[in-house]
Amino acid sequence: MPLDPGARRTLDPVELRRQADVGRALIKQALLFGSLTVAVLVLWVFFRKAVSFQLAVTLLGAVGLPAAKAARSWWQWRQTQPGGEWMHPDRLNEMQQEAVRTMADAAKARAWMTRGLIACITVPSVLEVFVGVEHAVTVASVESKAILAGDWWRLLGGTYLHGSVFHFTGNMGALLVYGSILESKASRLRLPLVYLMSALGGSIASVVMPPDVPSVGASGGIVGVIGYLYLFSRRQEVKFPALFRGATASIFAGLITAGALGYWYIDNPGHAGGALTGFLLASVMVDPARSWGEDVEQPFLDLLGWIAAAVLVAGAVVTCVAMF
Repeated sequence: MPLDPGARRTLDPVELRRQADVGRALIKQALLFGSLTVAVLVLWVFFRKAVSFQLAVTLLGAVGLPAAKAARSWWQWRQTQPGGEWMHPDRLNEMQQEAVRTMADAAKARAWMTRGLIACITVPSVLEVFVGVEHAVTVASVESKAILAGDWWRLLGGTYLHGSVFHFTGNMGALLVYGSILESKASRLRLPLVYLMSALGGSIASVVMPPDVPSVGASGGIVGVIGYLYLFSRRQEVKFPALFRGATASIFAGLITAGALGYWYIDNPGHAGGALTGFLLASVMVDPARSWGEDVEQPFLDLLGWIAAAVLVAGAVVTCVAMF
């Protein structure tokens, strides 16, 4: 049963850890069934001629209902956990300063992989100004009809383009901060891998979910990096300030609010697909048992990181060529 917040002060560390394990188990279950629901939906969209509507609805119900139930149980558990009102104001202020300091220190660090990724995105975005935004969107955006017709490279190509200077600077500012944080907490090669997979996950969601309009922007990959960091900070809490998770959670709340207000101008499916991909990658790649010490060396993931970095560079080149 969920913990009564009024009784939390009297519990020993063992009981507190048990309650935390309950929350982690619930969110894992919600992520598992949620990802299965998305997978069934994507498969039905691509193979709707071979799969009947009745079968698709049955499969969606079989995985969607447990996902909703697990999410509801997790939310009920979360509501019983104490928040900032249980903390002394001085301690709360100290934790907030720790979170801000972590972000500032990471942004100042030598995060060369983050800066290299920003350079890869910047070159096509600047070229877009010279060839014309409309032309760039026409030939390289994430557009469902073109992609389903065989232009699969546009799943990545559209993520190098941006609709305005504000769109570009906002995305690159977020990537600089959160990409640098990821580089400082794990192997540098996690960043290109997480970004690439999240960008592709966001583009696929944008293709298969309405509204059916062209999409541009790196936000799917960036939101995936933030989602990865959120679960990373939960699994290895000692590496992050106490309020880091709250700061990242507030970003998701802001995206949801902005998406609801600007439904036809913001790629909500792209954001959702990128975030879900980041969560799933963290659930597989981050060891929850290692709460202390240095990051475990994982050569295979580092190899995938190098491959992802090469793909991102190649994607920038292909996108630039396509705009001429």
